Amino acid sequence: MHSSFHLLRSQWRLWLLLLGLLLAVFLLSLRPPVMVQALSSALSDDFYTWNSRSYPDKLVFVDVENTSVQAYGRWPWPRSLVAEGLAKMHQAEVIGVDIAFAEPTRPEEDQQLAEVISGLPAIGGSFLNGPQARLLNESAYGRVLDSSLMQVSEAQLIESQQLELPVSPILEAYPVLSALNIEPDADQRFRHYPLAFWVKDAAYPNLGVQMWRMARMQDLALEGQTATLGDRSLPVDELNRIKLNFYPEGDYQRLTFAELMADDWDPQSLAGKWVILGISEAGVTDLRSTPVGQLPGPLVHMTFVANLLDDSLLQDLQGLALLAVLAVCMVILLGLLQQHRTLLRFIGYGILVAGIYGAGVLLYLQADLWLEIFYPLLLVLALIISGELWLFMRNKARADQLRSAFGSYVAPALVEKIVGQSSELELGGKRQQLTLLFSDLRNFTPTTEALETEELVSHLNNYFDAMINALQAYQGTLDKLMGDAVMGLFNAPLKDTDHAYHACLAAAAMQHALVDFNADFPQGDVRRLAMGIGVNTGEGVVGNIGGQKRFNYTAIGDVVNVAARLESATKEENSKWKAAVAAGENKPCASVDILLGEATYEAVKDRLPCHFVGTLDLKGKSEGLPAWALDWQALDPAWLQAEAVSEDLR
Repeated sequence: MHSSFHLLRSQWRLWLLLLGLLLAVFLLSLRPPVMVQALSSALSDDFYTWNSRSYPDKLVFVDVENTSVQAYGRWPWPRSLVAEGLAKMHQAEVIGVDIAFAEPTRPEEDQQLAEVISGLPAIGGSFLNGPQARLLNESAYGRVLDSSLMQVSEAQLIESQQLELPVSPILEAYPVLSALNIEPDADQRFRHYPLAFWVKDAAYPNLGVQMWRMARMQDLALEGQTATLGDRSLPVDELNRIKLNFYPEGDYQRLTFAELMADDWDPQSLAGKWVILGISEAGVTDLRSTPVGQLPGPLVHMTFVANLLDDSLLQDLQGLALLAVLAVCMVILLGLLQQHRTLLRFIGYGILVAGIYGAGVLLYLQADLWLEIFYPLLLVLALIISGELWLFMRNKARADQLRSAFGSYVAPALVEKIVGQSSELELGGKRQQLTLLFSDLRNFTPTTEALETEELVSHLNNYFDAMINALQAYQGTLDKLMGDAVMGLFNAPLKDTDHAYHACLAAAAMQHALVDFNADFPQGDVRRLAMGIGVNTGEGVVGNIGGQKRFNYTAIGDVVNVAARLESATKEENSKWKAAVAAGENKPCASVDILLGEATYEAVKDRLPCHFVGTLDLKGKSEGLPAWALDWQALDPAWLQAEAVSEDLR
């Protein structure tokens, strides 16, 4: 058990455990399963609620919504009506048309719409997966090539072999075409915007990209996982998608189609604007589930363009950047695991979790950096569980060691208190105030000669049981048994502010316990025992003392030696005392069975009956030391039992 305790205590093993968990979470972030992707994205979606930006004023959404449908009937409308509306947008800088017009209607209607489009800076829309999607003929593929990106090399893009294109003559009327597709994430929410798609061998740009190319005359270059728009580098993922930075829902310029068609509407209001014409009317089902709620598809395109305009594109913290975040979390948690107080440790855990969320929000708002907090939170949760389990095992091992170390020396209730206060123990050795108790049997030789070995051992064991129980009842620690002698220690390993008093009570209780022990044997029986006790208080060194392979928890110093000398002196002083009593001298007590040193006497003189014996010449001391007899017979055993410290430790 001792070796396993040190094994658990080794900090490098904890480091290895935490590093292993960090590596596992990091590798998970590189190739997350679908469910992990969904959960990871969902945890960070709340960041968008902190976004105080608004869509740039340059952007306008011309919306076919409920009031427009009420005014002109359910969609689809006559294309002559759409043509009339588009004609009123002629002062716009660029117009993105988020409507495919993939089915033919009356030829004159289609022709009218085509004629209006041909005179506008309009971008036609097409779907990769719409109901009218079909393989491209040579003419249609030529129009796609005319609209595609020219600077593309080894780029990973979503692929399609077919498109849902506008019908002729509308197809030929558009200056350029674009895709209208937005792919959902693993949880079917739309967070990423594909810059382009592979349509056969053409890199076919999405609507937002095409609007920027037409309005700013800047081309998009894709090389591997690097995207450059003009002189600006775009933060893209492995499929060359942009993470959208959503704005508060509804915080955009919207012009309903009905308002556009009003007689008093001024076309000048769209001068220089970037316009997206699209449908939000619920019956058309062009709604997308996003982190900020259901948005019409055209608004997702507009969000991408808005991010470009206000330079708020989001950069995912991935790879080494995420690894650094995880490492910081691990170091902080390792520090928290050094905190011994469980409540403070868990408060620290809570602060760390809140700090991760706060750091994510701060990085988002101040630096447009996106931290998927799922991964640091997962790491922290794994570290907390593993760390707490490690602490539990370490503390259990430590508790078992303490129980093993002190179980034979102190009372069971005190062992549990030692275990509970183990962080306060200094087991390596410490100089402090102590009270030592030494007891030894008087005239024990006749007993050893009269009893058989087995009977003598059993007799001594019963005696020691009685003495140790009395010692431990007052928070005393059994230091050691030496032959028939007992050495008791007070104020260690646990602090005892009244250790001198408790040592005196223990000495008195031991003498009363010996009376009860002798009651089983008649007067004159060699099995009856007599005992002397010395008690001394002073400074000593206490702790684990010995060699590397064998050591004991004990005390050393002059305080120990004086206590032993006081015990030795009880035999001679008791004989003198009794002789004086027999000679008719008036003595305050019947015998001298317990001798106290001066410091002990000063600590208890006002609470216990003590009588001055004299200044004694003790072996090894150059000067005489005053000593006092404790009149243990004047102390009621019932009162002593009530004073037992163990009563307060149950």
